[in-house]
Amino acid sequence: MTKPALRPVRWTPPGRINDPSGPIEDLRTYPVPGVGPEDVLLDDGARVLTGVADGRVLRLDPATGRCRHLAETGGRPLGLEWLPDGRLLVCDAYRGLLAVDLAGTDDGPPATVTDGRVEVLVSEVDARPVRLCNNAAVAPDGTIWFTDSSARFDLDHWKGDIIEHSGTGRLIRRDPDGTCTTVVTGLQFGNGVALAPDGQAVYYAETGDYSLNKLHLTGPRAGLAEKLTPA
Repeated sequence: MTKPALRPVRWTPPGRINDPSGPIEDLRTYPVPGVGPEDVLLDDGARVLTGVADGRVLRLDPATGRCRHLAETGGRPLGLEWLPDGRLLVCDAYRGLLAVDLAGTDDGPPATVTDGRVEVLVSEVDARPVRLCNNAAVAPDGTIWFTDSSARFDLDHWKGDIIEHSGTGRLIRRDPDGTCTTVVTGLQFGNGVALAPDGQAVYYAETGDYSLNKLHLTGPRAGLAEKLTPA
């Protein structure tokens, strides 16, 4: 895809924040047969799922080191989550929000687009393509919150969005009936998403301005989004 011409906006980044937690102790790494493992997700057997740059979804068993090829999205899998029906939710940077049926992949071939086990849930919202589907969180009722990082730059040119700083990302909600709603706009490369355990808020990160945000879902502040500051 052709890279859009840059239209940079002047921006002064915040000062450095010191991390009091220090280095991670007893860190172990596991090799995988692929480039660029992204998000990680555990299954019921404490095995680790991740997506790599060529479109494969892999599952690593830390106990044995065995890595199995579970699925091919036909794009670039980023964020991974479980759906209530047991399927794997994949934020694919090129194809949008996907649901992947992994049934039978332990004993049979990987799930693929061609065999129909990779379903596109969302590729367009509000007449605008989901250009860079990045990360998601899933509520118990199946509601999906996910980020579309940029309206102008695809994954191959993601640094252009950071440099330009035009803020064209968005947070989207997909209801269980399939209805999609753009909830927050103007995100500086919207990235990670997480739901509060009590379901009262959704949190999302903006890589482009080093921020973490909270969107209130219940109570008198419902619908209000605020940037969180370090304690």
